[in-house]
Amino acid sequence: MQQRSRLRSFPHSVFGLYTVAGFYRGAQNMALTTLALIIREDLGYGASTIGVVSALSGVVLVLVTLLISARLKPAQLERAVLISLIALAIGLLLIGLSHSIYLTAIATLLLGAAGGLGMPGLAGSIQLAASEGSANPQRVLAIYTLVLSVSLAIGPLLEAGLLDVTHQDVRWPFIAFTVLPILAIGIMMSRRREAIAIAAKAAASGDASTSQSTPSRRVRLLQTPDVVKALLAQLMYAVPFAALTVFGAEVARSTDRATAAQAQLAFTVFFVLSLSCRGLVAWRSPVQRKGLAYLVSGLFTIAGLALIVAGHSFALFLIGMIVLGIPHGAIFPLALSALSGSLPADQLPRANSLLMGSSNFIGIVAPPVLGIVAAATTYRLMMATVLAPVLVVFAVFLIFAAITRRHSGPTVSQTDPSSLERSARATSKGLDSGETDPLA
Repeated sequence: MQQRSRLRSFPHSVFGLYTVAGFYRGAQNMALTTLALIIREDLGYGASTIGVVSALSGVVLVLVTLLISARLKPAQLERAVLISLIALAIGLLLIGLSHSIYLTAIATLLLGAAGGLGMPGLAGSIQLAASEGSANPQRVLAIYTLVLSVSLAIGPLLEAGLLDVTHQDVRWPFIAFTVLPILAIGIMMSRRREAIAIAAKAAASGDASTSQSTPSRRVRLLQTPDVVKALLAQLMYAVPFAALTVFGAEVARSTDRATAAQAQLAFTVFFVLSLSCRGLVAWRSPVQRKGLAYLVSGLFTIAGLALIVAGHSFALFLIGMIVLGIPHGAIFPLALSALSGSLPADQLPRANSLLMGSSNFIGIVAPPVLGIVAAATTYRLMMATVLAPVLVVFAVFLIFAAITRRHSGPTVSQTDPSSLERSARATSKGLDSGETDPLA
């Protein structure tokens, strides 16, 4: 009866977390894409200041991800999400109201800290919710990544309409989008109140377990095959994505003579393909042969980059972006479900932080290096250099997969996906029943 009431309650169900994730990612993406306009057009500073402020925010994001989020226990994940939402709301409001570059920089550091807590915390919370209350945990995680993609598509449309109404005042989006994390805070607080009420009711009826759950033995993540494969698949795409987000429009314009509108069209098609692919993953879940999916995603990444490098027309650039949208949509949901299916619940914060922190680190380091290469050569040669790390990681993935297959044998590989997921669900349920913290 208690479980049914929990499932019926919107804030306490996984749908509440989906809503929080959509609000969070939409507001965060608006800040990341519009910050440069605030610094340049409103505060009057140039590209170097934009670069320094963005880099500092990125460093904070990576440090918080690897040093704080990685050490969280399952019962602390939703608390971390709540703190990140508060930091996000304060940061957005400060940027929207501030006329000082120093206060804006401090607010940007808050956004970085919010990202380091929020994204791993949300992923871990939804992984736990999926293992506890769903017959198809992979689909729950795939829908989560689909929600993120939808928020990335809708957010810019809302911002464009707001800018049009406010006569292109770039401060208004920061002020208006503060509503999103505030609404998400309300949902998280409702989850906390309901969890306390459920725990109190269980204690009163004598159903609550008084014994504390024993944490599982610390897993060596880089010795866990599914974790390594997921990490390699994510890293395979990290450098191309950093190159596309920072330099993609300039590559289209300078190399393939595309107009600004055509360059934005290419990005629109890219994200539409990514969104469609995540929808497909959700529909086809559970995906049993994740290794094969990683392999195909790697081939698509190499093919898409090769089209952009070899092409001398906007048509080939557009096709390359279409091809690259497929691995962008597929890898992340598959990687999250692989972690959830291969690790005990109390090891997920470390694994999520490793997965996201490594990608964020590459997102900080790659653009300056690629910018130096582009300045010394051409944008086309710069995109050709992006192929090098992709090919290296792809080769490492193939070698690792072959070694793992040889050591595991056919019996293990046949039973691995379902047995791992059942083990993870059982571990997660055991942790949930033993935790006295109502946020578990």
